[in-house]
Amino acid sequence: MTGLDKILEDIRQQSSDAVSKTVGDARSQAEAIRQDAEAQAEKVRLTYQQKTEKMLKGSRERLASTAQLRQRQSLLSAKQKIISGILQESLAAAESLPSEQYFAAVIRMASHTAHRGEGVIFLNRKYLGRLPEDFEKQLNDALPDGFSLSVSHEAAAIDSGFLLQYGGIEEDCSFRSVLSARKEELQDKVREILFP
Repeated sequence: MTGLDKILEDIRQQSSDAVSKTVGDARSQAEAIRQDAEAQAEKVRLTYQQKTEKMLKGSRERLASTAQLRQRQSLLSAKQKIISGILQESLAAAESLPSEQYFAAVIRMASHTAHRGEGVIFLNRKYLGRLPEDFEKQLNDALPDGFSLSVSHEAAAIDSGFLLQYGGIEEDCSFRSVLSARKEELQDKVREILFP
């Protein structure tokens, strides 16, 4: 081999080595870039997976909470219907009491709602026609001293109970009105009995 051939061979070898080194470096850099990209992709995947799991957990918790709320609302609604039904049945029972019990209830109620002085009690047409002869005396005997009620022969436009009138001012003591005024209190009592 001549000197020129040897120089050319050395140049070729150096070029080949340089190319091999450059290709090797390029492959190493490409591998490093690929590994870095995979690591970053895995980080992104894990981040989104955690966010998704967190969102799903939150959704499940909200759904469970909503279901529990709806269940409690349904139960409360059912209880309210039962209580309202009992109060309506009580009103119907009071309105259909036999005359003797009805007038005893009216006297009892009037003794608690009458005012000092002279007043007038009005009954509905149905019970005004069934009025016991001594009702006014029984009524006034049940009232405290200084209280007096006379029975009007004019019928009141109520289903049951009575109206009191003092100096032109009427007080509605019909069973329906009393039930309405004391509805919350009565509902609480019924609730305590039914759902202790």
